[in-house]
Amino acid sequence: MFSRFFVAFIISLSFLNAWSQSSVIEIKNSNNKFQFYKNGKPYYIKGAGAKSNFKTIVESGGNSIRLWSTNKSSLLDSAQKYGLSVCQGIWIAQERNGFDYNDDYNVKGQVELIKKEILRVKDHPSIILWGIGNEVDLKYSNFRVWETIEEIAKFIKKVDPNHPTMTVIAGLDPAKVFMIKKYCPSIDILGINVYGAIENAPINIRRFGWEKPYIVTEWGVNGPFEAKVNNWGAKIEPTNGFKAKQRLRRYQEIIEKDTDMCLGSYCFLWGQKQESTSTWHGMYLSNGNPTEAVDVMHYCWKGYWPEKRAPSIQEIFLNGESWKANHEFNDRDVIELSYVIDKYNNEKVYLNFEIYPETFSTQQGGDFQKSPKKIDFKIINESNNKLVLEAPRKNGAYRIFVFAKNDYNQYSVANIPFKVR
Repeated sequence: MFSRFFVAFIISLSFLNAWSQSSVIEIKNSNNKFQFYKNGKPYYIKGAGAKSNFKTIVESGGNSIRLWSTNKSSLLDSAQKYGLSVCQGIWIAQERNGFDYNDDYNVKGQVELIKKEILRVKDHPSIILWGIGNEVDLKYSNFRVWETIEEIAKFIKKVDPNHPTMTVIAGLDPAKVFMIKKYCPSIDILGINVYGAIENAPINIRRFGWEKPYIVTEWGVNGPFEAKVNNWGAKIEPTNGFKAKQRLRRYQEIIEKDTDMCLGSYCFLWGQKQESTSTWHGMYLSNGNPTEAVDVMHYCWKGYWPEKRAPSIQEIFLNGESWKANHEFNDRDVIELSYVIDKYNNEKVYLNFEIYPETFSTQQGGDFQKSPKKIDFKIINESNNKLVLEAPRKNGAYRIFVFAKNDYNQYSVANIPFKVR
């Protein structure tokens, strides 16, 4: 009886000791040059928005992940296993999804539940900062949401002074910066989700009056909400090769260059999701395999390309016209799909082709989108860098995808929307 109690006591002590080793984070300011410190050492965030593939993040040179909520706190243990720090998100209900910030009862209930979650996970050793809310400013009109953000941030300051507070906004504008400065003094860092707007982010964050450090909490290629559309409203998605160059330039010439105010970044998305297409933001495919975007982050974080590198689809054409053009056909027309691929150091590149109906999604802010089902189509001939096919028989809008992979299941993807009259 005694021995069982003693063993249980030792286990309990070990558990408490593991959770008592939480990191101590400081933000030092020297002549308006901010520096992030973890346990007394400078720490630059090389992060990804991720819920899986943690091993690859580490192998690619990353050191941190961003989570959007405390719903899956087991991910904290997974991150710790791989030596990754965590920006722990706290999900704040959004007005655009029906939450009323004039309803004091529901606001109070939300805050009390969040406080319990904070107390539950705050001492986990992988946590380095708190992300209070994600894009609560998207299509909002009730400014009282900032009162909730401040109440949570103030609570964190009281119960967890070792980890800084951050709130994350959708893009940048002077009104949002003003509201956070005025109503959220307990916020230490501004998190910005910027895609096309990243081009001017370092200039604008200063021009709009933000005087504390910031983190680029979501970034990558231009989003579907910023994309050009063709004659029938389908969004035009660049090739993976185009995206790779854009992603690399934005990291090197924008994020890394702001050494005064930017504490690091979290690329989006270290995984896969349907957002207008199944390949727009995802750095992985739905089959779980990586795209060349992962190689790009390896280069960003380590300064050199991985030994095993994905091929890269640079261009894609339908009947000789690029992915930027309008493509309209009659049913059963013969279509010639061609493409330009950089093989890099791959001896063989394998190709696969799929056609899906167009989704015309109007969802925003990362809301769930249902993936369409691929359709069968007739291949007439396939040769080097060319596929001849027959247009679908049913009128409508479609999108044809080209998937190129190497022997290690690393992919590059490109697609073109087209219409059958």
